[in-house]
Formats: sequence, C-alpha cells, structure tokens
Amino acid sequence: MHKYILIVFLCLPFCSFSQDKPDLQKADSLSYQYFLKGDWKALIKLTKEAYNHDITSKFMLQRAGYAYFVTGDYYSAINQYEKALKFDSSDNITREYLYYSNLYAGSAYTRYYAGNLSQEAANRLKINTIKPVESFDTEMAVKSNKIQTRSKQLYYRFGVNSEFGYRVSLYQAYSYFEETISNVLTQQPEYLAILSLTLSPVWRVKTSYHRLYTNLANKKYPGNFGFIGISSQLNRFNLEANASVLKSSTSTTRQIGLQARVVLPGSQNIYFTSSVAGMIESNGFRAIFSQTAGLKLIKNLWGEGIITLGNLKNYSTYGGLYIYNAYDPSVFRTGGSLIYMLGKHLSIIGNFTFDQQELANTTQNSYYYQYSYSGGLKWKL
Repeated sequence: MHKYILIVFLCLPFCSFSQDKPDLQKADSLSYQYFLKGDWKALIKLTKEAYNHDITSKFMLQRAGYAYFVTGDYYSAINQYEKALKFDSSDNITREYLYYSNLYAGSAYTRYYAGNLSQEAANRLKINTIKPVESFDTEMAVKSNKIQTRSKQLYYRFGVNSEFGYRVSLYQAYSYFEETISNVLTQQPEYLAILSLTLSPVWRVKTSYHRLYTNLANKKYPGNFGFIGISSQLNRFNLEANASVLKSSTSTTRQIGLQARVVLPGSQNIYFTSSVAGMIESNGFRAIFSQTAGLKLIKNLWGEGIITLGNLKNYSTYGGLYIYNAYDPSVFRTGGSLIYMLGKHLSIIGNFTFDQQELANTTQNSYYYQYSYSGGLKWKL
C-alpha cells in the first residue's frame, strides 16, 4: 500500500501543470524540452493550454509555429508566428517563417511577407524586389459533344506574371477559343490583364481588363470586360466582394458577387470556397451559385472538385480569367482537377468538366451534354 502512495507522490510534479495554473517559466521550460525532442504533438497541446491561461511568450509561439509548420498545418503556423510578431515586430526568425508558411500554404500574401524579410534573408533566398517574369503558364482544353450541329470546342491560353515590388503584380495572357455551329465558324482571340495590389496582411485589391475579339462568319463583335474585387484575409478565412461589366456590341451584362473561403486545420489543408453571383441584364436578373472543395491528397498532389448551378451565359470567374460567352450557355457544371507540384518550380494541372448545355434560339428547352478535358503547366522562375 505504501509503495503505491509513494508512486503517486512522485508523479505529482508531472501532473501539476494541468492541475494548477502554470507559470511562464515552467511552461517555457517544458515547451523548450518538447521542441528539442521533436515532440510536436505535446508541444502544440502545451502551447494551447498555456495560452488559455494567458501564459505565452515569443519563444513559445515560435516553437509552436515551427511544430505546426513541420507537420504541414501551415495556416496554424501562420497564426502562431503572427502572434509572435506582436511580441517583437523586428524578429527576423518570425518574419522568415511567416514567409515560408505563406509560401507553402499557397497564400496570395506570400510576396507581401517576402518584403518584410531582412536583406540578408532576401539575398540568401534569392528573392528579388522586381521580377519582370515571375512565372509563366499555359493551358489547353478540348470540349466534345454528340450534337451534329455543334463541333468540338478548342481553347488555349499563354500567360505571364510580373512582380513590381512586393505588393503589386500584373498577370497578362493571350487566349483563343474556337467553335463551329451549323457550319458557321466562331473564333475568339482574347487579351487579359489582371493587376493585384496587396494593401496589408489583411486587405487585397484586384482589378482586370479582358478584351474579346469575337469573329462570327467574318463579322466582328468586339467585347470589353472590366472587373474589380476587394478581399480580406483573416488567417484561414477569406472573404471577397466583386463587381464586373461585360459590354459587347449587342448586350451589356453586369455581375456582382460574394465569395467565402475557409481552410480547415490539419496537414491535409482541406478547403471550401462558396460563391454567389448576380447577373443583371436587360431581360432581368439571375443568380449563380458555385461550391468548390479541395485537399492535399498526398505529398505534392492536390485534388479539387467544383459544382456550379445556374445559367452561365456571360458568367466570369477568377477575376475575369474565364468568361463563358459561348453561343449555347451552360446551365449546370461540375468537374474535378488534379494539381501536381513537380519540385519548386513546375506545377502540372489536369481537369475534367461535365456541362449541361442549353441550345440557344430554340422554341423549347433543349439540352445536350458536353465533356471538357484540359491540361496546363505553370513554371515559376
């Protein structure tokens, strides 16, 4: 009996942290021990418990941030390093790991945090203030159906992204679309420019211009598209409001939209993006809803699925990157993508999309199915 009492007594010091309100010195010492051992699970648990008791320090937050980082939960790492930065805004270790965490999370704010690095770190990581060619990409898609009066559709795009400082980027692209309807050829070369400005770690503004050179049976129907959007990033939550106008020689379409995105905790980085858009035209108003879900399947391989409901006539996505102004509008769309990162520079993208198309200019509702296969590459210099 006395032996068991002695064992309980000897174990009491190890249980005291959770039983009593811990002090900073004890929590910091235990945090450092877990860090040296590489016991990331225990380190994260300890940091949460201490934080709930209003006990924390720059070093504890840095260690917890590193624990999340090495386990692949990059948004949780960002959260810890942002807290650590409040203790010491000039700490170069915190700044560097904030940059890395945003980089591996695929955050749009990565360049902003690159601008906060010390000159020594920027030189070591070979980060330039201005990059005339930061990356270039290409995409090609073929769409097929079983309607005799509708040919296959062809689409391709070549784009280049430039960085002007750490807060301003410009993406430019040339794309081409082609389709034959009842032996009448439609060709549409396009030019796109997207300008992005990061105002702070929270706010970002994007504006774009898209020029459409539609050629139908040797008759030209030019179109102009303008877009503006503002987004707010609160760690793993992102909210965006946007508005755009597409004006052609025959019609004007206005689009207003809201988008919300959340990344769940964990190393798989599961995310959901919901968006709703209102389309305003001379013949009335219609709504479009889109839902996207994605996750990291295995190392360097991501999967994404999407479903879109509503009449997509003249609908635009990704800041005007895609404008769906084909003759027959889609009324339902779903599909999936795989993105594989081959090293630090090359990303390979594959996509399949299923569309239900509505035949235009018919006296009754008639539909057919269309299947799209696309692939793309992105090379970061």
